[in-house]
Amino acid sequence: MSVTDFGFADPTRPLIGLNGRFLVAQRTGVQRSAYRMFSSVVARGTRFNFVLFTGSSEKLAPEWDHPHVRIVTSPLSHSRILRNHLWEQFTLPRLARAAGVRLLHSPANLAPLLFRGRSIVNIHDLCFLIEPSWFSVTFRIIYSWLVPRIARRATMVVTNSNHSKNDILQHLDVSVQRLRLCYWAVEPLFNTEVVPLEEREDCILFVGSLEPRKNLSGLLQAFNLFRNRNPQAKTKLLVVGCENPLFADASYDLGTHANEVQFLGYLSDMELARLYRTSRLLVYPSFYEGFGFPPLEAMANGTPVVTSCTSSLPEVVGEAALLVDPRSVDEIASSIEKIFRNPELAADLSRRGVKQASLFSWEKTADHVLSLYDELVQEGENPCHL
Repeated sequence: MSVTDFGFADPTRPLIGLNGRFLVAQRTGVQRSAYRMFSSVVARGTRFNFVLFTGSSEKLAPEWDHPHVRIVTSPLSHSRILRNHLWEQFTLPRLARAAGVRLLHSPANLAPLLFRGRSIVNIHDLCFLIEPSWFSVTFRIIYSWLVPRIARRATMVVTNSNHSKNDILQHLDVSVQRLRLCYWAVEPLFNTEVVPLEEREDCILFVGSLEPRKNLSGLLQAFNLFRNRNPQAKTKLLVVGCENPLFADASYDLGTHANEVQFLGYLSDMELARLYRTSRLLVYPSFYEGFGFPPLEAMANGTPVVTSCTSSLPEVVGEAALLVDPRSVDEIASSIEKIFRNPELAADLSRRGVKQASLFSWEKTADHVLSLYDELVQEGENPCHL
């Protein structure tokens, strides 16, 4: 297999390899962002040829149906995590070399250590180093060993917030010259109609994996405190998300208002978009985020947001949300109460949120990534260190 075997109309264009291992996994935040980035990049990157290395499930996906894109499939599947890791570390480098890729891009935290060509890896955050107790023993051992070595090996490391950029500079052996900031955006599906707040259901929404870092326990306590302070309220709490074996176990005390808490599990993007449009408020009191998609997705739909004053979240939401100390149950409850009792504040947050979300777009992200490809391809033709 070589570049001439793919039948590109112009085989002289630089060939970019795309590590699509993540495409066979359940799409949570990192996977969804990587998917949208790649689909936007190939749609706008007609000056390159692309080969996507992934599972056979993506063979006929319309996102990759472009004349300058080819797919090389392997027996990857959602249920075989260890096999997928081994494929990424040992089979992918061989496939990329055989294809003659000029640059290999891995968008979901991990990349093959054995690939010797030029490479980009997206590292979203370092929470497994910042607070290892949030993760399973297996996960933190693997990531704590792999990610620093991947970062040293990569030609360029890309991350999605200044907060994560500073963490990488502090904790990994990456020079500022090799590190780039490239913001993510929200799925176009979430940039839809804004339903007036007075027409929405009396619901608070939480979106996130059921893991200690997301601080659902603190939200449950705050929800019960809010309901106790406002006995006339009929407000429900809707929890979207699933447990994941990668994270440490979390147990939840639903409190005296357990009947008003609904666990909805994993939802499709379409179902989630509907909840963003019909909920009165999103509360996202996470302790640590590399970017934080749910607040931005909610704001795109004009849904007021209460979120943490920690990590990257203030950077993402700007002045369009109420910021709280995630360790203060009283502060979270009081902010919920402010929005429900003050329609003018809620409406102002709704307007600010739509404006803030509009600053982030996948078109901007794709153009930025394509400029990084240009830079590294040119560096490869005229070798020098970044």
